[in-house]
Formats: sequence, C-alpha cells, structure tokens
Amino acid sequence: MKLHLKETASTNAWLMALARERLQNGDSLPDMYAVYTDFQSAGRGAGTNTWHSSCGLNILTSIYFETGLDAADQFVFNLWFATATRLFLARHVPDVLIKWPNDMYVNNCKLAGDLTEHNVSGNRLVFTVAGIGINVNEERFPEGIPHPTSLFLETGIRYDVDILLNEYLALLQELRPLLDSCHAGELRDDYMANLYRRNEPHPYLICGQRITGIIRDIDYFGRLILEHRDGSQHAYGFKEVAYII
Repeated sequence: MKLHLKETASTNAWLMALARERLQNGDSLPDMYAVYTDFQSAGRGAGTNTWHSSCGLNILTSIYFETGLDAADQFVFNLWFATATRLFLARHVPDVLIKWPNDMYVNNCKLAGDLTEHNVSGNRLVFTVAGIGINVNEERFPEGIPHPTSLFLETGIRYDVDILLNEYLALLQELRPLLDSCHAGELRDDYMANLYRRNEPHPYLICGQRITGIIRDIDYFGRLILEHRDGSQHAYGFKEVAYII
C-alpha cells in the first residue's frame, strides 16, 4: 500500500508524524506502508545532511515497518535495508557498493542514501520509518554536493520513476522475511562482502584528524572498525569518521 504526495517537506517527517498520531490513538499503519513524492522542500539525509532532488526525476520514498526487533538489534534493520537496496540497484548498474553506514556508491560516486528512524519503547522497536533517495534521472547537481551520480549518468538510460519505485517496493516485500534477527549473520555477510573500501588503505578524518586507515569490520552496534597504521583497531560511530574521496 502506498500514498503519493505531490510535494512535501520530507517523506520521513510526514510518515513519522502519521505513525506517531496513529500510535497515540491506539492504532498503527500497515506494515510496509509507503509514502512517496515528486518533490521534497526540506529533504533530509543522515544527521544534519540535506538531500537534493529535482521535481519528478528521482525516487523519494519512506516506508513504515513493524519489525518485532529488540532495540538492541536495531542495526539488523540497517543491514537488511542496505543489502536490499544494493541488490535492487545492482539490477540496473554494476559494481554498486555500500558506503558505511547508509549510502550507495558506484565508481566512487553517491547514487543513493537512506535515513532510518526508529521509535523505541523500553527494549523494543515500536516501529521504524526508512526513507530512501535514489538519484534516477538527475543530470545536474548543485555545487557543493560531493561526488553525486544517478542511474541516468551511469547508464545513459531514461527511467520511468513510477515503474522503478514499484520494482523497488516489490523487492523489499519479497525480501521482507529476511528482516529478522535470526538472519543477522547472512545479512551481515552480504553487507560486508559489498562494503565500499573494505580491506584497502584510504585516508579518513577522525574527529578532524587525517589518518590512513583500513576498514576491517563493523561491530554489533554498527560502528565502523578501522585499522590504523600501527595495526591497532578502533570502533567509530557515525559522524566520528569522514571519508576523504
């Protein structure tokens, strides 16, 4: 089930507000209820990042989930959503990799990004809203956006955004049974096998200091494990690490 909004500030903000309203009234949305839009006036990425998209050219959608996951297992959702999105994009363009924690990269350029927000009560996830922006037919990006790309720029093909969105949602529905902590191991294996820059030395900014490090792993909580020049390994959370590309 999905709802089209011609324009909204943010699909995630819109869907989170609706889900909270339903929850306050003792109700809930159907699992995998999706809202999508032609244009976001205040599109958001992870943290304080914004998301640029020209009207009608790209996939801008947010999806509601009731996963049954414990709060401690919430990174299982991120593993599932990232691997499912990568699999979808790989149908259309080769060599798609996951840039930790939530971006999709092709040839060192950003093709898509997600924003996942959990509603937590005690030790359980009440619901999750996962938003995704996929650059589909975008040709020109504003200055200051680092290394963007789109399916059109990678393939030269013009896509029907509605058809592509339906294909994406159908794949998520097909893979929905894997969204369970019992599949965490295989999800993690898939994620790690397709992780951008894994096992290669590259420069990073760690709390503002430039280092050369090697991505070796992610821990149970989704923190990035970087190996430093001296062989020591350290775990870093989101916003503690900046990629230098």
